[in-house]
Amino acid sequence: MDLPAKIAARVSEVASLVMDPSSFPLEKLNDLTDGIYSHLSKGGRLAFVGNGGSAAEAMHLAAEFTGKCVIPHPPVSAICLNESQSAITAIGNDYGFEEIFSRQVKAHLTRGDYLIALSTSGKSPNILKALESGIGLGVKCYLWTGIDGVEIRDVDTWRVPSHSTPRIQEIHLMWGHFVAEAFEELWRDNSTL
Repeated sequence: MDLPAKIAARVSEVASLVMDPSSFPLEKLNDLTDGIYSHLSKGGRLAFVGNGGSAAEAMHLAAEFTGKCVIPHPPVSAICLNESQSAITAIGNDYGFEEIFSRQVKAHLTRGDYLIALSTSGKSPNILKALESGIGLGVKCYLWTGIDGVEIRDVDTWRVPSHSTPRIQEIHLMWGHFVAEAFEELWRDNSTL
């Protein structure tokens, strides 16, 4: 297959995924946005976490809340658990790589806070441990994953209907942008933050 055909195949793959209604769980997106808005407007916290490309997306999405996505708003407490190299390397060295996020969940989150974990496989041990810690604290836990991600009790698992890591990450970023934009519109319309 020549290069133009390879690129065209990727474009077609993305177009099909975006046109698939199961890629965008509207009710879940609405409920998550409402919940985050209500919680953050009362001083609660939102955390994102991921590995690799998902780590970059987690950082990006946290910044949409402390900064802005589209509409200026007061900063809210949104953090990314994979940002601190010092924390990750210290915890990994002292407690093991599987604990690098779970210890941060225990340090930074409390009952009612929100944790959104991005994992294309849905099987990363450090992500699963973070979610387990969040559940134990009464944190509202979400796993954004691909079609093969695991089911975890008390975790709201969202699946992109794809096996492709790049396509899964692209949809995760869209979900995050949709939530961030709708959050800002709620803030603008209600002006409680």
